[in-house]
Amino acid sequence: MELSVVIPCLNESETLQICINKIRHQLKENNIIGEIIVADNGSTDSSIDIAKKNNVRIVNVKLKGYGNAVREGIKNATGKYVLIADADNSYDFNDLKKFYDKITLGFDIVQGCRLPSGGGKIKKNAMPITHRLIGNPFFSLLSKLLFKLKINDVYCGMKIIKKDSYDKMFFYSTGMVFCLEILIKFKQFKFNMTEIPITLHKDGRITGKSHLKTISDGLRTLKFLLIFSPKWIFFVPGVSLLLMGLSKIIFEITSNYFTIVPIKFNTPLILLFLGMQIIMLGFYSSIRAETLGFKKNKFLKKFFNFFSLKKSIFLSISGFAFSGFFLVKYLLDNDENIQLITTNLLIFVFFVNLFFNSLFVSLLKENN
Repeated sequence: MELSVVIPCLNESETLQICINKIRHQLKENNIIGEIIVADNGSTDSSIDIAKKNNVRIVNVKLKGYGNAVREGIKNATGKYVLIADADNSYDFNDLKKFYDKITLGFDIVQGCRLPSGGGKIKKNAMPITHRLIGNPFFSLLSKLLFKLKINDVYCGMKIIKKDSYDKMFFYSTGMVFCLEILIKFKQFKFNMTEIPITLHKDGRITGKSHLKTISDGLRTLKFLLIFSPKWIFFVPGVSLLLMGLSKIIFEITSNYFTIVPIKFNTPLILLFLGMQIIMLGFYSSIRAETLGFKKNKFLKKFFNFFSLKKSIFLSISGFAFSGFFLVKYLLDNDENIQLITTNLLIFVFFVNLFFNSLFVSLLKENN
């Protein structure tokens, strides 16, 4: 089988027949051996009847969500290539040949682009103005900055993929975030990617409702981008805070603004504390990303070649034992130097926090 066309479907009876007709025409016109797969996500209208009448393959997807429907459709596809597009006739299946010709040039994924920034066109009333001017451009820009994706429209629902390349990866997204996940993973695994301009048409449904949830889908997308880009969201700010704290400590020491115990270390200690915590969050997100099928982080691998729970426990216990001793001593001596007490309390809390964070990181990486 050369080409499988996967159509995620949820109550698309008004437009499904139009889409099937276009696909069949394009397959016949261009002598492409292909199949049509309707990945139905629980339709209660006549969508299933239309699919049966046209003798197309029907995949019943019980778990709700766009991502679930598309993933299950691809799983059941037998074609060398898989074209994906919605069943509401907003994407023109007459573009099938354009996508097919492009991917046969050696690409692993070809993404459609509806936005003018990538040469695409959006027909009147085809896309909400908030999506056209804010949502899609914003998330596409973030994807470029955080993941170096050279894609202008990350949420375009029309794309074609090479099935063998797709099968080498693991996907987990159940909803619209799948559109981003597939692009980022293809990029991280260094598969060949490109983008072609298309025209987005007005949804062909009259009584049917759009399945998009602007606010919830937008928040899920933002969370996805932030969690799976630990370098810029966690490591860079965390290391910056650590360096600021260390610089402040060095300045205090070289300026001789201390007695037996430093008296102006509260601010740098807080910076160190925040920096360490943010870096730990970066480790958590990196480990989580690996378990969800994202490419392994080289820095993370080097870190765990050095890191061990024993080293962390020894450092942590030594640190809070030392600071705890002086803290108790000052309290028992009724020392009224609030600065001294606060400084030692911060040091104590820092090492206690380091201990528990290291424990959690070690539990996430079983071999450590």
